[in-house]
Amino acid sequence: MIIKHREKPVKIAGYEAFLKRLSPNHPKKSAVKNNLNHAKAGYGGEVRLDGALECFDPPYAHLILQDYSLPTPFNIQVDTLVLTQSCVFLLEVKNITGKLQFKQNPSALHPVLADGKIKSYKSPITQMNDATMQMQAFLKTTGCPVPIASIIVIAHPSQIVEDAPHAARVLSAGEVNFYLSEMKLPNPILSIEELHRLGQTFLNAHQDYQSFPLAPKFQIELSEIEPGVFCPRCHLGKMERTKVAWECEICRLISRNAHSEALNDWFMLIKSSINTAECCEFIGLKSLDTAKHFLIKSGCQPVGSRRYRHYIQQQ
Repeated sequence: MIIKHREKPVKIAGYEAFLKRLSPNHPKKSAVKNNLNHAKAGYGGEVRLDGALECFDPPYAHLILQDYSLPTPFNIQVDTLVLTQSCVFLLEVKNITGKLQFKQNPSALHPVLADGKIKSYKSPITQMNDATMQMQAFLKTTGCPVPIASIIVIAHPSQIVEDAPHAARVLSAGEVNFYLSEMKLPNPILSIEELHRLGQTFLNAHQDYQSFPLAPKFQIELSEIEPGVFCPRCHLGKMERTKVAWECEICRLISRNAHSEALNDWFMLIKSSINTAECCEFIGLKSLDTAKHFLIKSGCQPVGSRRYRHYIQQQ
């Protein structure tokens, strides 16, 4: 039973907005592009695991939470959680191009690409050990300290894995259903009612991971980010404000609300608040009153006194 479903990561839209607003020769554009590709690959691997578990019907009660995260002090991000009466399974998906070599002393994951180039990532073993320790701390606060087991999931069977430690459980996405379904679980620790209460506790504690704003993470200044309203249809031209709408200078699309996307770009890229002067400059509105009306109409919440008033997105 899935009690929390996966959604497309908002950071993908953030990276796409970033690329759109950086000049073609910006020195950090390739870094943003790499992050976008990594985010898309990660999401693709997670969706592949979701598909493999669509028919998951083990002989024991269970609850599934997809794309789960806990804030400070736990700082946990897990691709998929499976709660049972006997234990909790943490599933972490890896969708990385190349031959995957697990290294030890020190621990790392080295993908070897087809051209022989070697990259280096944090070891999934270390990552899961950290997540297990943090999850143990969280479970202790719930009064249900059930055991935790972690599984590293390789998204595609074409990915070659070398030298995975014997103590680690590494499965392809297609193996997970059978492995979990056939597993002989220890005697139940929780009743069915306690399991569902624990599931609700997890749901209540979940907080979406905050990826934004992106620009400070790349040390990119506002002056380096192209302002204006971009066409939502051709994604190439900027839109000019007419008396009642916005018109694309290239494909001639006319839209009344194209500037809403520009406002979302601001919150994803620049900072979590905006004032009317910033709104006029970034979006291209003509007056502070127009900006104020637009921000309120867009559902932004005013904060602060009149002189220092700014607006934030309502959660």
